[in-house]
Amino acid sequence: MGANTVETALPDPIQEVTDRLTASFAGLLTASVVRDVVQGCYEPLRDARITNYVPILVEHNSRTKLRQLIRRTDPTPPFARGPEGQPAIPSSRPCEAFERP
Repeated sequence: MGANTVETALPDPIQEVTDRLTASFAGLLTASVVRDVVQGCYEPLRDARITNYVPILVEHNSRTKLRQLIRRTDPTPPFARGPEGQPAIPSSRPCEAFERP
């Protein structure tokens, strides 16, 4: 990561979700894109009072968002590498399914 980037440690169950999704989307999306999507989907649920289903919800919504990223028709999709070999830039929007009013 860059010198000015602060990387937040994820709880073990969410890190396991990140690892599973990184393996599932290997070759299609970079690990950093997967991690950013998982973090975006986890963030609204970070302070949930009942945490039993948080990893399941995060994995389901992250997988849905990652599939959408792959299917986008955008000429510069966030794949492993851009058209000129530069690293792809991930979407910074959090998972819309859990946005608070």
